[in-house]
Amino acid sequence: MVDKLTYSAAEAAEVLGVSRPVVYTLMRRADFPAFKVGARTLISAEGLRAWVRAQCGTGGAE
Repeated sequence: MVDKLTYSAAEAAEVLGVSRPVVYTLMRRADFPAFKVGARTLISAEGLRAWVRAQCGTGGAE
């Protein structure tokens, strides 16, 4: 099995435990790891982990 590099909004919502509308709101933030590929907006899996750590105040510490 290959680890996912990106998430869709629905997948990110499931991973974060929030609704899709919340993820769409987050995707408008400059610090949220979302990017466009054609017409789709994807969320970096690695970036999402780093973003969550930053929100918790732990920065890059594992």
